[in-house]
Amino acid sequence: MVIDALKISFLIYLKNLGLYDYLALGWLVVTFFVLIFLSILIARKSASLALLLIIISLIIFLVTPFMIEQKVSELQRSVDTQITNVKKLTFSPSLIVEGNINNTSNKDFTKCLVQTSILKNINTNALTSYINQLKPIANRSIIVEQSLSKNDFIEYRVVFDDFEYEGNVTASIKAECY
Repeated sequence: MVIDALKISFLIYLKNLGLYDYLALGWLVVTFFVLIFLSILIARKSASLALLLIIISLIIFLVTPFMIEQKVSELQRSVDTQITNVKKLTFSPSLIVEGNINNTSNKDFTKCLVQTSILKNINTNALTSYINQLKPIANRSIIVEQSLSKNDFIEYRVVFDDFEYEGNVTASIKAECY
């Protein structure tokens, strides 16, 4: 379930790459090749230093794309999400989550990927809350294809059918807009 949400998020991100995404990823590839070339030059004098430089460049090459995506999204595609209502229906095994997506960036969006998770509402300690976030009761991803202008908001609703959990729940939302 979580793997499917990550796959959908990754594919939508790849489909909607912008200029700054291409520039940052291009910079990463150029930096990687420069570090590899530098390690080849250093290998003639010190093999251990060249090996260390290759390991560092591989770590940079593997970690940096996640940091690039996070930073570019924070600067270019920033949105605020707010949950307005979480309601478990009485006569039906359904849960409805309603919320708002506020555009806080300087550009207009045409679509948003909204990932909603339902978590157990247990207020014992921070560790238990963190573990509950890692294993939600239910997940749902929806694509809202609606125009979202600067400083505007849209409302959305996610329905979880066949929701059988009887305890207290809370919802968590993550939105990526393009």
